[in-house]
Amino acid sequence: MIVRDRPTFWELIGMWRLSILRRIAPQIVSILLWSCLVTWVDSRYAVVLRGWTVAPFTLLGVALSIFLGFRNSACYDRWWEARRQLGGMIGEMRSFARICVSLPKIHQTDLEALVRDAITYTYELMYVLRKAPRPSPLSAEIPNTRNVPDHILRRLGLRVAAQLEKGVIGEPVYKLLEERLTAFTDFQVACERIRSTPTPFTYTLLIHRTAYAYCFLLPFGLAGTMGWATPLFTGLVAYAFFGLDALGDELEDPFGDHVNALPLLALARTIEINLLEAIGADEVPEFLQPIDSVLT
Repeated sequence: MIVRDRPTFWELIGMWRLSILRRIAPQIVSILLWSCLVTWVDSRYAVVLRGWTVAPFTLLGVALSIFLGFRNSACYDRWWEARRQLGGMIGEMRSFARICVSLPKIHQTDLEALVRDAITYTYELMYVLRKAPRPSPLSAEIPNTRNVPDHILRRLGLRVAAQLEKGVIGEPVYKLLEERLTAFTDFQVACERIRSTPTPFTYTLLIHRTAYAYCFLLPFGLAGTMGWATPLFTGLVAYAFFGLDALGDELEDPFGDHVNALPLLALARTIEINLLEAIGADEVPEFLQPIDSVLT
């Protein structure tokens, strides 16, 4: 996720690294070259494109703008829902740790095992959502299973049940802890649903094709009246349409590794710090900081 101060006017104009322009530059260059070719043909053989008008492109452009706006709104809803779910997980993790540390009879070893399992669960879930390999094993007790976060959650449930069996906690506290674990499951399922069910492919394909067709046909409607200003205008239109299209693709995948994705590792580190501080751990890591204005 991009984290930086509001850019100045000149930074806004010249910003390249964090701009969507980096991704769509090949398409825009192609449109510019094609527009130059169409304009050259019109200037060389003036009668060829004189019958084309811009009216059909106006109607098609309005329709395409509406489709792009609707798709981007749907993709932003996915991004916002993922953000809301992960934010809720931070709150539930803090509540889980607060309940655990308030138990007067719990042994320190059992307390640390509960909290560290919750931390491991968080990191494993983030790696699964991002489809990224773990940099190193977070726990030697993690088996080779298809759903590691779910396995750790079951292990947490067994640890809580063991405290009930030993008489450390009563039924009311056990119920509170089980409610927290159920909330973890709900957050995980919601995030998995967002990751595994993208927007309908046929709808996305229709917008892709329509955007390309519009931008490649637009020079034919402008060359007869705008002359060599046609490449400039079509390039701006291509930047708007292809940029919105590419931005929708990134928002559709809020857990990815692009600059507009949610900072999963930073959120996991926040949970780790909160839980370790709750149990009074000696070694607590620092918050992750943005690298080149990007927080991962």
